Amino acid sequence: MSRYSIFFFVFFSHLIITSPYTLVGRKGHTASYMDNKIYFLGGGIGSYFETNDFFYLDVTKPFDLDSTLPIVDLSNDARKIHPHSSSGVSTICGPNKNTIFLICGVSKDSFFYRFINNKEWVPDISFSDAQWSSAVCNKNGSYIYISDGSVIRDEITIMDTSSWKIFFLPDLNIPRYLAPAILLPDGRIAYIGKIIDDLLVNFRNIYIYDTINGTWINMSTSGIEPSPRALHTAVLTQDGLIIIYGGIKKMRPVPDQISVLDTNVDPFNWSIPKIDPAPSSTPFGGHTATLVGNYMIIAFGYTAYNINDSYSDQIHILDVSEESNYKWVKSFTPNITYTNESASTTESASATKSANATKSPGAAHAAIIGGTTGGIATVIIIISVSYLLYRRKRTVIYAPQAKHAINC
Repeated sequence: MSRYSIFFFVFFSHLIITSPYTLVGRKGHTASYMDNKIYFLGGGIGSYFETNDFFYLDVTKPFDLDSTLPIVDLSNDARKIHPHSSSGVSTICGPNKNTIFLICGVSKDSFFYRFINNKEWVPDISFSDAQWSSAVCNKNGSYIYISDGSVIRDEITIMDTSSWKIFFLPDLNIPRYLAPAILLPDGRIAYIGKIIDDLLVNFRNIYIYDTINGTWINMSTSGIEPSPRALHTAVLTQDGLIIIYGGIKKMRPVPDQISVLDTNVDPFNWSIPKIDPAPSSTPFGGHTATLVGNYMIIAFGYTAYNINDSYSDQIHILDVSEESNYKWVKSFTPNITYTNESASTTESASATKSANATKSPGAAHAAIIGGTTGGIATVIIIISVSYLLYRRKRTVIYAPQAKHAINC
């Protein structure tokens, strides 16, 4: 029976490893794009509950939003991370741009972690408590520029990724509370607006910091300025357009959910693209947006306000390949022409976990019940089949002995 014990052990080990990972609604998480994977970390999954969930979406594979998603769960690798929501920012940095840096303030316990070469999270320098609004790595991966979106700090914090030392940019009459930032192809950092008194972002002025010569520029934009908002996202396309998506004002979605800033002209110019109405399930704040090729992948976030736990557990895709005609799509097809933010040289042992995650319209407890039921059913089937095989093998072994007895 030892061979059957080995069989059961291998089978059940494989069953546990490949159990589907169910996505849970969340807001205030981070998303980091590296090595053709979008790594998601943390987020609030209830009115008073924060998490350190850690998983990635594999964008080397085509997938359909109405089917299963290529998700790999790495949560066991993030047990050192403090549960958090809406207080952390992340960026890909380091000499080879192959390390995720998380800078997070949680109550009085602020922290900074590095996820090294897909191996493990390593705690490092402690930061003062702050509501960070952005973290941007420069072109060669030597410095991270961190800005604060609250009233606690008014400097740009810089971290040296080789020595882990912290220092601050001089004020130089820049405004407090800069909005989220984008690294432009020429090495400049564009802060997309300024946070005004009621914590909404005004987009008329774009503050630009040149990381090469250390100078600031205050640019007044032209075109159709987006309405003030909070909790929106911004991505940079390959042709120099910054797309902002989502946002709220007075606890309601803003009417102009998508605007585009053309950075190829001087001054930068705002416009509103032609686009079909968004699906009713798309979030309008607290989400993340990641550009992969010509697709903007929008994940999780708020779907309603003043309703507890009204967070999306879904991923949505906006095709931005046509500049004046954006489209919401259901399918993702990898584009072999896009370049990675970095090239990972070491594959995580955790990558042997599930390559598929059920696109979950239900809650986590439903997944637990379903998984348990499926597991029990599988066990019953395997035991039954194994018993039949065992009976068959027993017949083969003992049949000659029975025949000999009859002949006697």
